[in-house]
Order: sequence, then C-alpha cells, then structure tokens
Amino acid sequence: MTNAPDDPQQPDEAVSPEAPEQPVVEPERSEPSEIAAAADADEAGEIASDDEVTVRRAPKVFAFLLMGGALGVLASLILTSLFPFDPGTSPASTYGYFSLWGLTFGAAVGAVVAIVVDRVSLRRAKTLRAERRRVDAPEPPAVEGELE
Repeated sequence: MTNAPDDPQQPDEAVSPEAPEQPVVEPERSEPSEIAAAADADEAGEIASDDEVTVRRAPKVFAFLLMGGALGVLASLILTSLFPFDPGTSPASTYGYFSLWGLTFGAAVGAVVAIVVDRVSLRRAKTLRAERRRVDAPEPPAVEGELE
C-alpha cells in the first residue's frame, strides 16, 4: 500500500444543459464471464454520482499583482527621469523613493484589474453535468510469515 494521492477525478464526458439528450448505448454481453466480471466490479465498491460542476477560467491574481507592480516601477522610472533632480539629493535616491510609491500603486491597480477580470469570468461560467466514479480497490491479501 502506498501513500500516493489518488489520480484527479476527471469527468468522462461533460454535457452542457442545452445539448439534446444522447441515447445511452450499452454494449451487448453474451458471455457469462463478462457478466460475472461486471458483478465483481460492483462488489469492489464502485460508486457513481452525477454532479453539476461550474467551469470557468479564473485569473491568477499573483500574476496581475506582479505585473502591476513592475509597470508601476517602470512608470516611476520614466517620471523621475522626465523632471530635473534636486541638487541636494542623488537621482538614485529620488528614483528609489518614487519607485516604492509606483510599486504600491501599480500592485493596487493590478489587483483591481484582477477583480474585474474575475467578475467577467463569473459571467461566462458554464454549468455542466459530470459523472464521478470512484472505485475502491480490494484489500490486498495478508502476508504470512515472519518479518526479520
């Protein structure tokens, strides 16, 4: 037995609510061995359920914050280079001071843009029907003998 996580459960088929019902085609089973195998699968603990899932594309907020901050620092560099410097201070200290403000305001603007994009993605979200299956594996046989 391993402690590895289960594979992510993916829906077999996603069907939109507007789609017409598709007829269910079941395979023909003529051999008794196939019927016995299907009965064993049910005894192994196969659980199936239909769920409604919402599918949407959500933005990555950290990327918006990072890009907003980077653009704010770039804007502060451009603005500090356009105006003359005070003779009592160095250009680097002036740029450093204004870049802190540019970083803060740029990240705030990036956060607002991320929120707007997230709200737009909520409007475009689609609700689909998905079938979830979980199959429990049978218990492994007991090992006889002594451990050294």
